[in-house]
Amino acid sequence: MGINTKDMMNEMGAAFAVTWLVFGYTVWTGEAMMSETELVGIGMGGGLMAVAALAVVWMAFAGAHVLPPVTWMHMMTGELDDTDAWMANGLKLAMQIVGGGLALVTMAQLNPEGVTYDESMTEMVDGVATVMAMEAYSFDEMRLLGGIAAGAILWCIHSKTDNPWAMSIGVIAMASYIGAEGSTDMASVLMNEMGDLVPTLLAYLEAGLAVGLGAILAMKIDENLDQ
Repeated sequence: MGINTKDMMNEMGAAFAVTWLVFGYTVWTGEAMMSETELVGIGMGGGLMAVAALAVVWMAFAGAHVLPPVTWMHMMTGELDDTDAWMANGLKLAMQIVGGGLALVTMAQLNPEGVTYDESMTEMVDGVATVMAMEAYSFDEMRLLGGIAAGAILWCIHSKTDNPWAMSIGVIAMASYIGAEGSTDMASVLMNEMGDLVPTLLAYLEAGLAVGLGAILAMKIDENLDQ
């Protein structure tokens, strides 16, 4: 299989754009660890502005999946023995992490008052600022079921509307269930604290598999209704 360089660059650019415009970057409002924080960017809770920004990214980078849940849905609803498709989608997931990482690095350079990874993981223990490790991954059945349900809904929107505005509304509404920011979370850990890689990776895979299973469920229901 030949790698479609243009497609991969498109995916990386889309991930860069969505990280910059929508996910944003957290900064200190004053002295580090002594002041409040604020988000530079819209944020996934940005309502209509977040919907609009995400839709613009999908339109500007036509053909890009942009977010991991979209790629996972395509992976798991395609032909399971199509190795070329699995490879292409796997590369898309990788490019989403690279694009998110490049955006984080750029925003960090432009915002020296940004919250570092260590600062975000620091807690006061007996009056001493201590960098804490991320909590170990734990399986939650209801979280998995929520991801499957959200994946089924998102696949219906994606496959039946082919509309970036409809997809943007669905993603923003179900962001916490589908792992929408998974690629940026992975990029952040890979660039900062590899010790937190395992729980982050497992959460990333769980969200992707849940959304993919939801997409398969929605597809099978549609097939049975059409008979």
